[in-house]
Amino acid sequence: MSQVLSYDQFLNEALLVVKRKYTDLHPEKKVSNYAPVRERVLSYIKERGSVSEKELQEFLRMMNEETGRKTTMGWVKANDKFFTVKNNEGEKMYSLSKDGHRVHDKLTSIK
Repeated sequence: MSQVLSYDQFLNEALLVVKRKYTDLHPEKKVSNYAPVRERVLSYIKERGSVSEKELQEFLRMMNEETGRKTTMGWVKANDKFFTVKNNEGEKMYSLSKDGHRVHDKLTSIK
């Protein structure tokens, strides 16, 4: 017989747990399974190690042409938990944060 999911299980089916819950003060962190823009940006930064702001803008522009989306640096600022930003001689360099590495590794492990 097939297993019937409860309502809560059904709603959480498409979520990945990125960080486990330890106490009520530190709840678990979840992200959506399906986010093609996030996957491509995280993969791009992961394979290069770190990228400058100009390289990231160029990548977003190229990705927009391919997919027809309107992704901007505003998306990067809104999802800043996935990135660390360092100034290297006046140039902003983006690399993956601890959360960014976790999300990328979880997504590649399920595919």
